[in-house]
Amino acid sequence: MDFGTSLVAISGVLFGIGGPLILVGMILWYKARRTKMIHETALKMADKGLPVPPELFTEPEDAAMDLRRGLVLVGLGLALSAFMYEIGKPWSIGLIPLFMGIGFLVVWKMESGKPAKKRD
Repeated sequence: MDFGTSLVAISGVLFGIGGPLILVGMILWYKARRTKMIHETALKMADKGLPVPPELFTEPEDAAMDLRRGLVLVGLGLALSAFMYEIGKPWSIGLIPLFMGIGFLVVWKMESGKPAKKRD
């Protein structure tokens, strides 16, 4: 094996394993930093005697997210099923994301029928 081939193999392994690890690390760092900032804000509000709203600690629920996730997963499931069928492999593996997407669409439909929450 020559130097160029070794360099490609080593860099492929490093980026193939290190890339996802760095990505996960960055996501975890961002979430920890965000949580720390929220807690610092709550402490500053409590020090000033202001009421701390409970919404500060909860993620806003967006009904459009269920629709988006559902449509993406349905599309992924259909595409995966078609691809697997085309190459002669078990196409039913695509049913997993397909039915997950259908579940998200059902939740979106059920939630969209509810009246909107009042904000005081």
